Amino acid sequence: MTERRGSLIPRLSSLLLVLLALTLSGCGHALGQRTHMPEGESPADLYVDLATEYVQRRQWEIALERAQQAVATDRRSARAHYILAIVYEQLDQREEAQRAFATAVRRAPRNPDYRNAWGAVLCAEGRHDEGLGEIAAALADPLYKGQDVALMNAADCSRMAGRDADVKRYLQQALARNPNFSPALLELAKLQYRQGDYQSARSLMARYSHTGVATPDALLLAARIERQLGNAPLARTLERTLRQRFPHSPEVIEL
Repeated sequence: MTERRGSLIPRLSSLLLVLLALTLSGCGHALGQRTHMPEGESPADLYVDLATEYVQRRQWEIALERAQQAVATDRRSARAHYILAIVYEQLDQREEAQRAFATAVRRAPRNPDYRNAWGAVLCAEGRHDEGLGEIAAALADPLYKGQDVALMNAADCSRMAGRDADVKRYLQQALARNPNFSPALLELAKLQYRQGDYQSARSLMARYSHTGVATPDALLLAARIERQLGNAPLARTLERTLRQRFPHSPEVIEL
């Protein structure tokens, strides 16, 4: 069974913003390392930098104007098309985003960040095999420092395609590269919980608690795990924390 696009938008948006930070700042995920070689200077770079700042501030209309100026200034600039694609995706202008992503990849086919982001978008559109192919192209670059994010995208794509065995494999690979990668810890804990391996799920959530944020999603999962393992007092504490900190979250209704 596949998953509808609408349910992926929060995850997709979050990862695209991570990829934006990786690609346009030239820093690797949580390591301060360059993810790829620079593509050379362009007269569009000033507008790309401005658009990036507005994206990080979530000022989408101004970001769109600057991104469009970047493309108009230098249509050959892959960075310009990439930032435009990011903005279009955030504005849910899917056709425009797809065209801009495809152009960025065509102009810089060796850039793993672009391939990774384009793959995530294809997966969100239900084109799972194509999306996984783009993500695989990103992962094929041994110097790519965003591989944990790419593997997380591959896990998400596989989940939407109903391929649980691949989900687990990608998440484990992400954690092998970055043992403290909290999104992978949480998703693998969810998978282990669904499969009835509550002890493994608990161990993963213990690791998550040291690196991740106590989100409603994480608190609900932790409470459910403890109930399955017979630890009712801790489960009640986690449920109370969820109600107190996030009283209006959908997870409270699921308690």
